[in-house]
Formats: sequence, structure tokens, C-alpha cells
Amino acid sequence: MSEEIAFVCTADGCDEGPWEGSHDAMAHCSEHPDHGYTGMPRSEIDPAREIIPATATRKRDNRNLQHKGHPKGAHAQDD
Repeated sequence: MSEEIAFVCTADGCDEGPWEGSHDAMAHCSEHPDHGYTGMPRSEIDPAREIIPATATRKRDNRNLQHKGHPKGAHAQDD
């Protein structure tokens, strides 16, 4: 994620954000059906608005699980 970009809610009248992480903007907007978000250069954001730091996320295992339905998933051997 570029440090030049921040994410803002695009709903009229919403003054939440801006966020450093897109996942934080998505979490906010998912709670309100008429909200959406977009990334924009930090230079275009009002300097009076403090950018909210990104929350930590867990690293995800994105490997294709060839043994779907097995408790060990892709770690299953010869099953």
C-alpha cells in the first residue's frame, strides 16, 4: 500500500476518516449501506483532518487448498 494514498468515505455529509488502510475504510462503509470509499492522494486531503493509522491485519494463507474439506487443508499429505 502506498504511503501517498489515504482512503476516504464518499458519502455526502460523512466526516469519518480518512484512513491509512483500505480495510478500515471498507469496515466503516460496510456498516452503512449508502456509503462507499475511494483512495486519494494525501496532498488532496484537508490538512486539518488527521489520517487514522491502519489497524493491524493477520497474514492470510492464500494458497489453493487442494484438499478441500480436510481439516489440515493444503497441509494434508497423501489423504
